[in-house]
Amino acid sequence: MGHKYSVILCTLASSGGNVWEKPREVLEAVAEAGYDGVDLDAEPDRIEASLFNRVKEMAFSLGLKVPALIGAWAPWHAGEVRDLASTDESERRHGVDYAKKSVDLAATFEEPPVFEIVASPAQSEYPVTKTPIHLLRANFIQSTREITEYAAERNVEIAIEPINRFEGYAGFLNSLVEGKGIVDEIDAPNLGVLADFFHVNMEDGPLNDALRAAGDRLMHIHLADNNRQTPGTGHIDFLDVVRTLNAMNFSGYISLDSVPCKPDWRTALTGTIDFMKQMEKMAALQERIAKAV
Repeated sequence: MGHKYSVILCTLASSGGNVWEKPREVLEAVAEAGYDGVDLDAEPDRIEASLFNRVKEMAFSLGLKVPALIGAWAPWHAGEVRDLASTDESERRHGVDYAKKSVDLAATFEEPPVFEIVASPAQSEYPVTKTPIHLLRANFIQSTREITEYAAERNVEIAIEPINRFEGYAGFLNSLVEGKGIVDEIDAPNLGVLADFFHVNMEDGPLNDALRAAGDRLMHIHLADNNRQTPGTGHIDFLDVVRTLNAMNFSGYISLDSVPCKPDWRTALTGTIDFMKQMEKMAALQERIAKAV
């Protein structure tokens, strides 16, 4: 049995695939390409409930699941500061409140999707963040505990997504291993990590070692090559990635996250799924050969 693939729909919008403007065209293209699901935007205060529900039900009618809701955490994405690690209590509180509203949205599903959380500052402070790391960590853990407890009451899972030093805090929560450490410290059954291959490739060293270190705390994957483009256009060894995920018995979704979506959204859709399915076939063939020797 192969892996399950989804598409982060907001990544398609930059090249014309805006699901909120032309839902049927986009969702039918995703389904016809062979994906299993779509990850929808979590913007309960900005996307009208009627439109959100129409897109959700249309996805279901096409046989697509909604495995995750995508949080907008970076200021360039959110248009505001939603910083769960901020030392400004009003900013931190705003981030927690946004997360809770998104959890409420996830809870409306019969099978609630995963919601991802991030530590994203108002602006980059590379190469070294000005705020002491121990304060950032304490603030983020406080936020995560509150969000996770709130989500547990609503049967929603939370995944921490570490992001690279240029987009997040330089020196805090950049690596998957660090995210796993926070998850282990909080030790909540509905809390795990999300591996975005673009970020992991930059911050964790060998990608497959990081995946193995995440272990059964790995809930969801954002799929891109090292150049943040579609798999096969960079230098990540995706055959080895598939073998690693097979060995881990990973059962979560792998969601296309090409930013910006090149050369166009339709080509990115079909090219990615075809490439990953080919990697799965090659991995299965290698496994059969190894067993036969």
